[in-house]
Amino acid sequence: MSRIAAIAALLALSLGLAACGKKGDPEYPAGTQVETVKKPDGTSDKRPKKSTRPFVLDGLLN
Repeated sequence: MSRIAAIAALLALSLGLAACGKKGDPEYPAGTQVETVKKPDGTSDKRPKKSTRPFVLDGLLN
């Protein structure tokens, strides 16, 4: 019985920690260059500028 209780407690803990987080737009680090992008519906959105430097894993990710 204690083994089942331990597994249940571990499962409850992992589900509880997986639900932690903050809902909303991402917060970018200070000093991030931001560009304004216009959406098709006429509103604007601020997004960070894309880096022009190649990344080591770009070949695998793209």
